Amino acid sequence: MILHGSSISPFVRKIMLALAYKGLSYELQPLNPFVEKELAQKRHPMGKVPVLEHNGQSIIDSTVIAHYLDDCYPVPPLYPGDAASRAQIRWLEEYADTRLTSLIGGVMFYQKILRGKILDKDIDEEALELCIEHHLPPVLAYLEEQLPEQAFVTDQLSMAEISLWSVCRSGWMAGLRYSNYPKLNHYLAAIEQEPWVANLISVEDHEMAGFYCNPIIVGTQG
Repeated sequence: MILHGSSISPFVRKIMLALAYKGLSYELQPLNPFVEKELAQKRHPMGKVPVLEHNGQSIIDSTVIAHYLDDCYPVPPLYPGDAASRAQIRWLEEYADTRLTSLIGGVMFYQKILRGKILDKDIDEEALELCIEHHLPPVLAYLEEQLPEQAFVTDQLSMAEISLWSVCRSGWMAGLRYSNYPKLNHYLAAIEQEPWVANLISVEDHEMAGFYCNPIIVGTQG
């Protein structure tokens, strides 16, 4: 099993965690679509990551890969519970992959880490200010409403936890701190207690610590 991509992508990180949760061995084949555009285009019709190679097949898109893993290796499930629980998990995964990632990945991580740190280019301070002051607070407030008081969305960890933590981790690297959102903050801290999550944090800290940004506490809406 080969996973193409880089853990700095929240979508690749998401699948790395899903594989670790299921106890599946794999080889991470580095692929940066920003640098290796031609190769990425060969792997994925839209030049994106992750791509999973398994049994002679190429599986693309992080959500498709997650469902594929559950089909092939159903225990432990990434989408546990009854129909209503699985619908909630899928919705939070979708929200993490779209709205949350567009702000945390597409603005905060892109500007502060990729442009400002890795590429050493000028960053768009206006875009950062708009994101922190206006766009992120209602998104985080919505998550605060959706999360349980204790533990996870269902009785066991799921793709909701993996997906939300993966993108929030990118925000943490860019300096975002979520202490004004106590349920979200507690939720993310609980996920980090899982040994296989803590192991990934240790690896990322070793490889990426030099690029981490100074802390910024996101204000609440209103």
